[in-house]
Amino acid sequence: MIKKEKYQYNRRDFVKTATKSALVTSVAMTGFSTIAFSSVFGKYTPLAAAANNNAIADIDFYFLEILDGFLRNALKTSDSFAVCNFPKGTLLPACITPSGKTYVSVARMMPALAAWVVAKKQPDIFQVGKESYNLTDVLLSAFKNAFNPAHPDYWGEAPSNKATQRSVEAALVAWSLWQLGDDFLAKLNSNERSNIQKWLASCTQVPERENNHAWFSAINQAARISLSKKWKEFSGSEEWMLADLKAMESLSKSAEDGWYSDSTVLSTYDYYNFWTFASHFLYWNRIIGKSYPEWSARFSRRLKLFLEKTPYFFASNGSHVLFGRSLIYRWAVLMPLVEAYAQGMWPHSPGMLRAIVRRNIQFHWDIGAFDKMNSKLLETFTEKGSTAIREPYIDNGHPYWCMQAFSLYSIPPKDAFWTSREEPLPVERSDFRIRLEVPRMMLIGTKISGQVRLLEARNESRRPRYRDAYQRFSYSSHFPFNYITKEDRFTWDQALVFRNNQTGLCSGRSGIKSGTLTDNGIETEWWSQLGDFKFDVITRINVYGEFEKRTHVITSPSSALNKSIEILEGSSVLGLTNGESFERTNKPKLQILHSSQSKLLIGTWNVNGFEQLEATEVFDKSIQPNVNLIYPGMVVNTLRKTLTEERTTLVSLHYASPRPLKMKELLRQAKTLGVV
Repeated sequence: MIKKEKYQYNRRDFVKTATKSALVTSVAMTGFSTIAFSSVFGKYTPLAAAANNNAIADIDFYFLEILDGFLRNALKTSDSFAVCNFPKGTLLPACITPSGKTYVSVARMMPALAAWVVAKKQPDIFQVGKESYNLTDVLLSAFKNAFNPAHPDYWGEAPSNKATQRSVEAALVAWSLWQLGDDFLAKLNSNERSNIQKWLASCTQVPERENNHAWFSAINQAARISLSKKWKEFSGSEEWMLADLKAMESLSKSAEDGWYSDSTVLSTYDYYNFWTFASHFLYWNRIIGKSYPEWSARFSRRLKLFLEKTPYFFASNGSHVLFGRSLIYRWAVLMPLVEAYAQGMWPHSPGMLRAIVRRNIQFHWDIGAFDKMNSKLLETFTEKGSTAIREPYIDNGHPYWCMQAFSLYSIPPKDAFWTSREEPLPVERSDFRIRLEVPRMMLIGTKISGQVRLLEARNESRRPRYRDAYQRFSYSSHFPFNYITKEDRFTWDQALVFRNNQTGLCSGRSGIKSGTLTDNGIETEWWSQLGDFKFDVITRINVYGEFEKRTHVITSPSSALNKSIEILEGSSVLGLTNGESFERTNKPKLQILHSSQSKLLIGTWNVNGFEQLEATEVFDKSIQPNVNLIYPGMVVNTLRKTLTEERTTLVSLHYASPRPLKMKELLRQAKTLGVV
């Protein structure tokens, strides 16, 4: 058990002080709140009210709430601080120690704890029950016990014949130890330092160089190489590290935009570009980049290109556009932004960065990221949101990947990041269309509503299980998508789907032939396999403000005709809170759905080819009821067409806005876009 000390800080007094800021007075939820959802998704706030308040206290509040929960749950698990099981959390074989306790949770808290300690932040002593704990001693306890083979909470070495989760977490251990520095290492004895070296080395036996994982072993090696200059117990392989760097460079298809594909064979682009490709280069750069100036310069050039467009992902409500896997990492998107700023590579103003950071964390907090009853970050986006977001590799410690964003504490307290006024985000300054040429994506921002959308011309998921997070026509900051795990069923929001009415089997996009950005949107040539039938589709989407006009040209095999197959197309999702009903307006070839609580609205026009237009609240009885990422309920406009011809052309118009146009103006603008 670690040394207990007299409690030197009253946490209740901190919260009392912090709640003076407008940020803290916003709704913090453990479940669903109509007020919170309305304010986050439906209420337009050009600049959040905390812009001129104490930014340090604002951000500290969230950190300390999460830290308090971690300390409490870690002590309930063991007095070693080497493991932490969160209540009602998922336990996975790959993420537990030989004794059956979670180590991932501790690894993912380490960088944030290290940043707090190194910055000499206060308080440094925390009360749990009747006892008080010094945070440096908490870290010492974790490092001494987690890697001690004789301790009951020993994490266990990584096997020599396969890659494991330990290799991922080892990067955070190495990064944290390097941050803590020589004073901390001196408090460990030689045997304890040797234990850490041996465990870290066990995590670099099996190379992983076909995706982002190469950064994990590169950081592991870099930290050990750096530490070996003073501490004889440490050693690392330069040859291994450089091979990792070469592998990561090969995933950058082009220097343009600074994006990396998370696959050597597929075009797979997601937020791993933020929370691994960018962030972990920056960790490597801080650890050892000065010793490898050519490598540092090459990756830095790509990073700066990437950072130029990152602010455009953030909406006025503080959210970033949700797409891709591992979304449960939440504000981990902030990791490379704050670390780049700390290293002098952030290309925008400090006031804009602080606005992004504070408002993004606040957004997640307001919709219920933190379960206050159990003092933990949820494994789902919200208490009643889709469980599909808890992907097969997600355990109770995985959501804490976002804690790496608190490396922002390395920024001095008198720096402009903390002292300057918050500035409006790009979407609050003007409308925009930002092209991302390498991933073939387009960001669309609408100033009047604060919404940001992401159109994807040819993104691909590495596994069918992640299909919904990669294959929608577009993703929105205000209209979160539906996510399910059943591969033979589909939720067709923002998608075109083929469905067998007799069996219920569905198929969306099975593969892509080509995808391009156009002047006004995207064009994708793709195919869908439904049983024995293959359908070829060319989809063109043109964007006009918050309208999307879609044209699909479908080529079907003659054997599929008149076989109870229908074509379905869906709108954006209108999210609904517990017990909420939606309002419906019908006109010829038009259906509008509206939430009186959030004020969000979606509208769909059957321009040409479809036979029916209806509202869908349940896609299939075999699918779990809560399908939306965030909301407990939802409704989608559905267009239907029975397949009767080998060549079919379908045209639709969709509108979705958190601050919708008045009806008369909505209809007028739709008419200018070809609606009869």
